[in-house]
This record gives sequence, C-alpha cells and structure tokens, in this order.
Amino acid sequence: MEEATERHRGNTTGRGEMNFPKPIITKEHGTWAMLLVPMAVAATTVGTFSVNAAFLVVSALGVFLSFVPLNSLMDEYTSNSHPERFLENALWCVIYLAVGVGAVLPLIRDGFWMIVPLGSTAGFTFFTHFLLTRSLQKSIVTDIVAVAGLALGAPAMYYVLTRSLDFHAWILFVINFLFFSSSVVYVHLKIRVTRGKKSDLTLSEKLAAGRLNLAYHAFVIAIVAALSLYRLTPATAVLAFVPMTIHAFYGTYRLSSRVSFSRLGFALLAHSVGFALLWTIIVFL
Repeated sequence: MEEATERHRGNTTGRGEMNFPKPIITKEHGTWAMLLVPMAVAATTVGTFSVNAAFLVVSALGVFLSFVPLNSLMDEYTSNSHPERFLENALWCVIYLAVGVGAVLPLIRDGFWMIVPLGSTAGFTFFTHFLLTRSLQKSIVTDIVAVAGLALGAPAMYYVLTRSLDFHAWILFVINFLFFSSSVVYVHLKIRVTRGKKSDLTLSEKLAAGRLNLAYHAFVIAIVAALSLYRLTPATAVLAFVPMTIHAFYGTYRLSSRVSFSRLGFALLAHSVGFALLWTIIVFL
C-alpha cells in the first residue's frame, strides 16, 4: 500500500551538530494488522510458538519497517524528489534490513531454507506494488498486491512451527488474503463515493456504487463456507468473517460522501484484531 510516513528530521544543535534522526515509522495502522495477524492466525492454528517463530516475527518486522524508507529511496532515485532526505532514508533502510536479515539467519542455519523463496516472493510483491503505484497510483489492484505480500506471513509462520509448507499452509494464506482484501475493497468504495461529493444517495445509487463490495463479501463467505464443507478449515471458520461482512453490507446501506477515514481505519483495525481472536476461539473449540 501507499505508505504515509511520519518523518522526524534531526534538529541542529547550537554548535551545528545533528541529532540522530528518529525512526521512520508508517502511520497506516492497518498495515501493522496485515503483517501480524496472519502470523498470529497461523500460530494459533498450529497451537504452539517457539524461539524460531520469534525470530520470524522480528525478521518480518525489520523488513516491513524498511518498506517506507526504501520506497522513498526508490522515489528519489526515479524522480529526484527530496534529495535532502536521502541519508535519513538510507540510514533507516539499512538498519531495518539489517534487523530483518540478521533475525532470519538463525532460521536458515536451523534448516528452514524455504524461508528464502517465501521472503523473495514477498520482496517481489513490494517491487510490483512500487511499479504499479507509479502507473495506477493508489488503487484496489495495488493494495491487493500489498495484501498478498503481507499474507505470506501465515504460511511462513506455519512452516517455521511445523517444518512443513503443505496444503494447510496455503489455506491459511488464502484465509488471510480473503479477509484483508475485503477491507481494501470496502475502503476503496468509501474513497470513490467521497470523491463524488454527493451526501444523499438513493438506495439504488448505493447498491450501484457498492456492487463490487457486496459481491466480493458474498464471494468470500461462499469460499470460506466451501473450505469448511470440504474440511479444509474448521467447520465454523466462516464466523470469523461475519463481523467484517456485516460492517461492509451495513456500510453500503449507509453510504455517504461524508466519511471519517481515521475512524474507519480504527474500525477496520478492530475488525482485524477481532478476526484473530475469533479464529483463535474457533480453533480451540
């Protein structure tokens, strides 16, 4: 996703010295959930945690945090914009990537070689996302590409905990990809309607504007129900998707150009946490 960042520039002291620049951290709260929830879902599905799993989390955090400064460096390289920020971005990119690579080395030493292609695939989605945002800017397509990369945390965690990258690992990827893509579709519905600047929409206009949102959530429920029917997920797995689906349907019914995106962001973050908790309850029942 297109990252909004909080940049803290080093302040010049009275003697002309520069303070060490504060970390560059993403302000998009939802991406943190997209990173951590898939790994949490995989860990609760397996029913265990380990030191190796902790190394994976640290590595994922390091690589994830490098996204913002790396994206800025690529922007500066291709468009020569904000060259004065180059050193700050380069510094934090190196620090974050050092943490990410350093934490994954114990896993490779312990024989988890499949972490390399998984990480490479996640890196490929990053560059694909960057290239797409150059041509499409922020869109459903670019955001879903980002979701696909972050959802790889689920099979990666499953692999580290079980030493297996079997069919069940990829079912977890699908589950997380479907859930987080639903929030992408819903947010872009809100963005489109906001740009229309029409506050009072008729029911037919709301249904027309929200048809992709409604169809996608119905599709997700159908897919998860089918996975449960074939015993590829817990029998009640669909319940984890119900709160977000109700929100999306009700949000379409209440559609308006007046949207508080900060409130919407926190609501979707709450849905992500709720999804992880519901999945945990479902697995242990």
